[in-house]
Amino acid sequence: RVSDIAAKIKPEKILETVLRTPIQLEVGELLGTSRELSGILANAIKPKTSPNDSEIEAHSVWTKTQGLLIKIAMCCDSQTINTIIDTSSQLNIVNKHIWKTIINRPID
Repeated sequence: RVSDIAAKIKPEKILETVLRTPIQLEVGELLGTSRELSGILANAIKPKTSPNDSEIEAHSVWTKTQGLLIKIAMCCDSQTINTIIDTSSQLNIVNKHIWKTIINRPID
């Protein structure tokens, strides 16, 4: 249910106006006044999924000794790396050659 006044107000327009208008308020005061405005602002600053993220395809295979493995082709600096995901692992392990030639970032 929406009141007649609320039906005429567009929260997105209010957010645009607020973001362009200099005001002297604490951010907490502003966000605390409207749950809907807080939600809109939170959605506006969330990282968006890039188009390449929707192309991820995972496969699972059974091995004789290891059980079920999840295999995913991942990209690092536009280069594809075939990976195996261990959902219960506390460590990330990478082949030294792949780390040096493709990933090339500091590791522990």
